Amino acid sequence: MKDSQKSSEFQRKDYVRPNQNWACGHLCNGEACRIGPSPKGKCRATTECVPLLDVKPGEAKGHYKCTRPASAGGKCPNGPFPDGTCCKSIPKCQPRRTLRAIRKRIVAFTVIASILILFIGIDRKARDEFINPGPVSSTHASQHFSDLTKKITADDSSCSACHESARRNADTWPTKVREALSGGLAPHALINKGPSPPSGMDKNCLACHAGKNFHQPNMATEFACHSCHVEHQGSGFMPEVSSASCLACHESPELMAESRQMASNVDPHLFPSSQIKSNVKHPSLGRPDGGYTKLIHAFYDGHPEFRVIRDKVKDLNTLKFNHKLHLASGEIPELHGKSLSCKDCHETDSKGEYQLPITYEKNCVECHALQFDKDTPGLTLPHGDPFYIRSFLRSLSIQYEEYAKTTEGITLKEPLREYVRSKGANVEELYQTGEYMERAVFFADMKGEVPGGRRAPFAGCATCHDVSQPLVANGAPVIAKVAAPNRWMEVGKFNHSMHEKGMSCIDCHDVMNSELTSDVNLPSIKSCVDCHSPKGGIDHRCVRCHNYHNTTPGSLFGETSKQPAEKKEKTSGQ
Repeated sequence: MKDSQKSSEFQRKDYVRPNQNWACGHLCNGEACRIGPSPKGKCRATTECVPLLDVKPGEAKGHYKCTRPASAGGKCPNGPFPDGTCCKSIPKCQPRRTLRAIRKRIVAFTVIASILILFIGIDRKARDEFINPGPVSSTHASQHFSDLTKKITADDSSCSACHESARRNADTWPTKVREALSGGLAPHALINKGPSPPSGMDKNCLACHAGKNFHQPNMATEFACHSCHVEHQGSGFMPEVSSASCLACHESPELMAESRQMASNVDPHLFPSSQIKSNVKHPSLGRPDGGYTKLIHAFYDGHPEFRVIRDKVKDLNTLKFNHKLHLASGEIPELHGKSLSCKDCHETDSKGEYQLPITYEKNCVECHALQFDKDTPGLTLPHGDPFYIRSFLRSLSIQYEEYAKTTEGITLKEPLREYVRSKGANVEELYQTGEYMERAVFFADMKGEVPGGRRAPFAGCATCHDVSQPLVANGAPVIAKVAAPNRWMEVGKFNHSMHEKGMSCIDCHDVMNSELTSDVNLPSIKSCVDCHSPKGGIDHRCVRCHNYHNTTPGSLFGETSKQPAEKKEKTSGQ
């Protein structure tokens, strides 16, 4: 580098930098390069010269000559390399701002700051607009919120309800200034990368929103409330949480790897998915190995297949049902003059979100009346406990008598006795014995076939139910309990009524080809992505289907939800 030092014959045109914004990083050592930095402060140093090919008369190839000027030390003794490359490479440097550039920035900052201070100080309206970051949401601007926070903070200032610093006097400002300076004032340090860590403001949020809890006990890091819930964006409702807040974790390989490691040391019963109060505990819907830590970039990019579909989960319900038979076979009689449709059995709740449970009394009885006597269609068997069904059959004379009184209008003693006698004779002619009648009621299938080769004039319990022999002598047959989950994907939100506009059930549910009860018939994620993606044009934000917190945080108006098990503190052993 000695050759690049300025000689006594240094020419000013080769190095003029004071009026420029950047200077060579080697200038402090007196070894600044001749070309200098670019206008944007990038080092442009390569080699000390560009060798020139000299071909003399009679030569075929010629040779390269050094072109380093006298101001830079003249021609070097070794000359260029055979390939024409200069043998004197200049090491790269980190250009620095010149005194002129620094002075210019300081002056500009001082002028702008002075103008702002004067403008804000003179004009009260401008001062208030400058200090106020914007209107708060309607809930936080309500009188109820003001009265509530006044009780908590004993402060009339609305700002102090959330901002801890608003409760402090001017004598605390020097302390806050020192705290700010200790963190550095470099531009890159002031720019917040990713969600903010928890702060004192979170305590103020929890004073009203009781029950807030992060959604997983294996979170690698926790964030401040305002990282996701952004205030001062308008006087209406607070903006919904953006997907970027979710992807701050779910798109990070480092955080997902740490969460996966933490999950191996956390009691699985502490996870929200294990605390769901479902009507049926389905063994094939447990928490997956490693948890939900697959990297996700968007709902349409990286979101895993719904676990019910991916793991080929089967419905363990013992009820015998065939969707294809009811909807596509053409063998089922019309109901109210029309072929059966999904809505004849499936009904949404009052909000239009989820399907209500299917019950015999509400959804099946209109087609499957439990008639056992074709001559008395109005008298049907009770549905439910097999013990009561058997008791009904063994007290048929009483049942016929009550039916005659309430339905046929027969009240005189002799006609009533004759009615019961004639009905009993018809039943005896059909079944011969009471024992066979009971067996036919319980074990006849859809075609009326009873085990043993005999037939019954009706379909029995075994048409829809799994019926087995009594467990004890003289006991009633055992009918397997019917139990299907009310919801298969309980950690996600869905609204059926919003999807009925322009769509039908079979667009998502492949029930026309389903012949088994074990078929869950849920749509795959592809069915959803076709619409919920930039291509489909339908909202695909995370909050459309998921809630971040374990339970919905308590509202300002006293509604609180039961908190799940508290998250264990992170220790070196977890």
